[in-house]
Amino acid sequence: MTLGTGWSWRRCLPWLLLVLLSLTLHLWDLGGRPYHHDESIHSHAAIDLLRSGNYRYDPTYHGPLLYYLTAATFVVVGDSDFTGRLPIALAGVLLIAVAWSLRRPLGGRAAWWTALLVTISPLCLFYGRFLRMDILELLVASAAIIAGWRAVRGSSKAWIWVGVWTALAFATKENAFVTSALVGLVLAIMLTGAGLRRSLPVTLRWIQRHRWGLLSAVAVALVITVPVFTVGFRFPEDWFFPYKAISYWWGQHSVERVGGPPWYHLPRLALYEFLPIIAALTWAWRRRRRMGRIEISLLLFGLTSVAMYCYLGEKVPWLGVHQVWAFLPLAGLQLARTFGPQGVWWSRTLAAAGLAATLVTSFVANFVLDEISPNRERVEALIYVQTCPEILPPVEEGYRLKTEGVDPVAAVDGEAGWPLTWYWRDTPTWWGVPSPGMRPPLVLCDPEKESEVRRLLGPGYVSERIPLRAWWVMENQRPSLAEVVRYVFTRIPWGNVGSTDFMLLRDTGEEPEGAQAAAVPPQLADALGVTAAKILGKGWLSEPRGIAVAPDGTVAVADVGLDDVILFAGDGRPLEARVPEKLNDPEGVAWTPKGVLVIADTWNHRVLVYNPDSGKVRPLPVPLDGWYGPRSVGVAADGTIAATDTGHQRIVLISAADGTPQVETIGGNGSGPGELVEPVGITWLDSERILVCDTGNRRLQVLDRRGQALEVVNLPETWSDFYSRPQVVELSDNRWLVTDLPARSLWLVEDGTARKIDLGEAGIIPTGLALDGDTLYLADLNSRVWVLDLPATD
Repeated sequence: MTLGTGWSWRRCLPWLLLVLLSLTLHLWDLGGRPYHHDESIHSHAAIDLLRSGNYRYDPTYHGPLLYYLTAATFVVVGDSDFTGRLPIALAGVLLIAVAWSLRRPLGGRAAWWTALLVTISPLCLFYGRFLRMDILELLVASAAIIAGWRAVRGSSKAWIWVGVWTALAFATKENAFVTSALVGLVLAIMLTGAGLRRSLPVTLRWIQRHRWGLLSAVAVALVITVPVFTVGFRFPEDWFFPYKAISYWWGQHSVERVGGPPWYHLPRLALYEFLPIIAALTWAWRRRRRMGRIEISLLLFGLTSVAMYCYLGEKVPWLGVHQVWAFLPLAGLQLARTFGPQGVWWSRTLAAAGLAATLVTSFVANFVLDEISPNRERVEALIYVQTCPEILPPVEEGYRLKTEGVDPVAAVDGEAGWPLTWYWRDTPTWWGVPSPGMRPPLVLCDPEKESEVRRLLGPGYVSERIPLRAWWVMENQRPSLAEVVRYVFTRIPWGNVGSTDFMLLRDTGEEPEGAQAAAVPPQLADALGVTAAKILGKGWLSEPRGIAVAPDGTVAVADVGLDDVILFAGDGRPLEARVPEKLNDPEGVAWTPKGVLVIADTWNHRVLVYNPDSGKVRPLPVPLDGWYGPRSVGVAADGTIAATDTGHQRIVLISAADGTPQVETIGGNGSGPGELVEPVGITWLDSERILVCDTGNRRLQVLDRRGQALEVVNLPETWSDFYSRPQVVELSDNRWLVTDLPARSLWLVEDGTARKIDLGEAGIIPTGLALDGDTLYLADLNSRVWVLDLPATD
């Protein structure tokens, strides 16, 4: 059976199988991967164009063609995560048609191998399943160049198609300007190589002969681009789009908005496109004395593309598709020869191994490791910054709430707005910080906004920190050879995967719970004899630091993550009372005998007193030279307040024994007795003696009210970080407990001898300490406070 003149099912079947393979690879689970920040912007802009006609060309988001195509797709098959990526996926499949059109210049076998390579290319496939313009640009620019080749070969009708495809290339992405410059550069090199005296007159005569074809191509391009860029002449000032595009992107190149070293693309090309590049260079070397003009042009274009994108300041992985582009037909020529009658066994073996490695690499990159998260061990270098899969459960939760009739289902503020603006485009959502009195089921905000949002929401929300976007920049660290080899075969990266996170707050819809029973950490049972344990504040705290217990049992927790002090009743239930002042990293709290709370408002550089009964708050008197980052406070039995003025390396004493506030300072920078470096934790041992953590000197000091050192206990193994911010509590006479956050440990100091209590295996990161009778309170950086029963003391 034949298909037209000279064609049969036998000749067409390999191409049909390629189309089927490409469709499968491009469409399988197309909407499954979380939408990238840019994808959500592009798809939402298409929806906006469709529903309201609101669109204007902005070079920041590239050309208009993608938005028109995506909007048209939504009209035909509806809007979804799958259909949003569909135009690009189909563009990836249509690259086979580009290879098909190369049958005449390359030969049928070489064209088929070119089609196979573009189908299984890791970069082309990954960004062919991605709502960006690069694969679409590759398609229309390739069509423009092929139409140009046909026009040069004498097809007068091809000039019209040169204009059409060139216009669409410029309407897709500004890489068209780079491609045009590279085409011009290649022609200039070719003409120079042939000798300018001979080639220049020939070129001028050719231009003269084809002037009407060239003019028709330009005219067609203008007829298409001007209405496309001006949105049907709604914005006529955008007719001169090249100036707008070039000026913006040259500025981005100059500032290197997304910078990287000149060799940024080279390891990625080696990791993912090793087969076409090696095969193309092999073909060029083997044919070095017999290469035709098309082969030379492709080689020059490929090499100059790599050089150009290494030079340009914008460094992102998707630009790799523009660099591997020209190598694919040359590689197709080489593979056609290798697997043809002239191929030898060893060459076929190497090529087969390269094909197998490319298939595995492409499958893993596109279907196994196509997502990135700081919670995952492996990562692909072709991913730049990608939305983490952890965002999808909250998205689905929002959909579920919508079906239940909840309005709004969520309030969203900050970085999570993209991609949620796309995902929740038809879901009732409050875009911004919740208004006072609002209590949506879900609230998403940036971590630094959590304290503000909690104040607006009130009690009853539990929070979860979730990675939003993650990245791995291989250039940031210099790996060892072993790390490079490990990455090539396992994709386990050197260095860390970074991320931008968001906070998800859920309305529990339940009454606040009190302290909950917990297993006694064996390390604390062994060292301190702890007999029972509870946890309070779970779901209410973020980064607890200082902790104090009032005479009536009220527990105050200074939470630097929330920029707030949270109060808990004696049974562990959170209280609604809040400090009316805006705090900034409050690190220390202490109660006066009269039930007034003293707060070290660290980075507002002040110490406050707050009365929960009246709700009133006021600052304490300011010492000479002011406050500089006070981190801890303690109150003596007579009401005298001691505060570590950490930045000034001193202790400030404030008393009002005769009704008039008196401010004194003791200590000072130094390592001698009574001198301090980075003093933090502080507590009164009695009405005359103060115990302070002299962090920078790695010691504890007992000082009297005049600042004289009564006792010094060196702790040389503690506080590996200068900014460890330890706290201290007196358990009994000459028995003290100190936190060591970097070591995830406590230090029990008895009669001047220190013993380490390692809490790493217990999963505790100790920060603040407080003692109330036989109950020890231990603040844990894991958003909780441990309530520990100690053996009864006489």
